Amino acid sequence: MKTFKLFSMAALALAMAACSSEDNALENATPAKPGLIPFSATVAPLSGATTRTVYTPGTDGESKPIINVAWKEGDQIYITRLSPDFGTAGTVTVGKPNDDGSAPLSGNISGADGSEIEAQYPAYDNWGDFTEKYKAQDGTLSGIQDNLDYRKGTGEISVIGGKATLATALQMKSQIAIWKLTLQNTSGANLNATKVTIKDGSDIIAATKDISATSEVHMAVPFNTSPTTFSNLTIEATTADGTYTYAAPSAVNLSHSTYYQSTVKMATTLSLTSPAVGQVIGSDGKNYAADASLPTGVTKVAMIAYVSGSNGLAIALADEGSLNWETAKSTCEAKTPAFTNGTWKLPSQEEWNQMFSANGGSEGSYTGLNTAITTAGGTALQNYDNCWSSTPSVEDYDYAWIVILVEGDAYWDNSEKDFDNQVRACLAF
Repeated sequence: MKTFKLFSMAALALAMAACSSEDNALENATPAKPGLIPFSATVAPLSGATTRTVYTPGTDGESKPIINVAWKEGDQIYITRLSPDFGTAGTVTVGKPNDDGSAPLSGNISGADGSEIEAQYPAYDNWGDFTEKYKAQDGTLSGIQDNLDYRKGTGEISVIGGKATLATALQMKSQIAIWKLTLQNTSGANLNATKVTIKDGSDIIAATKDISATSEVHMAVPFNTSPTTFSNLTIEATTADGTYTYAAPSAVNLSHSTYYQSTVKMATTLSLTSPAVGQVIGSDGKNYAADASLPTGVTKVAMIAYVSGSNGLAIALADEGSLNWETAKSTCEAKTPAFTNGTWKLPSQEEWNQMFSANGGSEGSYTGLNTAITTAGGTALQNYDNCWSSTPSVEDYDYAWIVILVEGDAYWDNSEKDFDNQVRACLAF
């Protein structure tokens, strides 16, 4: 089977079987402590991987790449008795691997013939410390391998002549999924993240520490049960120009021992602090004074034109062109940059009036709004333009409301939806 030096996944299935060739060596081993008996077995990766950094491709029957790793000398495996009585059985050590990837396994454990055990790698005394490592990953495959390689399996002890082995083959599977994330904005441009966090609701599943800016990260996702359903999964990426978020539209199912690859289209997180009429919203999702110098790489995208509590409307700084009503709506809804916590839309009749009134004018005047737009560096609404609203006529399905701009005054009338009128989007937050 061809091997790869990437962490391409293959199922981590490890078999342990009794090794009679070690009996003589055990005769000279350090005597076991009272209550413990010598234990000997052989551990071998299913795929025959021979080093810790070489992986072989494989599938789990559903064409998914699955994790497969090799052992190295000195690895510690923690043994717990499950029945007939629950308790610590002992810690055993992996010896020098053989050419075929198998390796001797030895130590002293407690347990009677037929005792069911659970094997766990790595052998941690404080699993709280280990699980916290999933929240401080470095985003690399090698970092996962060196720090987050978590495997479990169960078996049955066989005791013969005062020495313990395993009555049946022991399968130890990886208890993590590895998720390769390619991070992009909604336009398809790569995002260079310095921190990535995966959440289910408010619970952090996995996160990186501060890392070198990159558009590709590998994340280890740990499991208590597999598969696991994440009902409200979100992915957050911190970049030099703001925070981006992806919210899964439905529940996400992940399984341990499996490698996943996803290109994640992420929207800028709208993060406004005390929004006020006249301020601008930058492409980083933050609000600034109209005359402020924005950070390098950040551009103005809208001017806050109406605020009610923590909600409001920001008007785009330029028109989308002259379009029919249906195209006007879809164009506004697809406007970029997209924002989490904000929605681009064609303003309704009521929203136009709110923006007119909030800028020192009235529902019948657009002068104040125009002044605010130009102060913010935008293009003014044009005299004698007819601008679409998203409000349809209640009297005739084929018509919708337009605002007619004449010498500072704003008038309302109906227009056939098939006609082309000017379009100005707004961002509702």
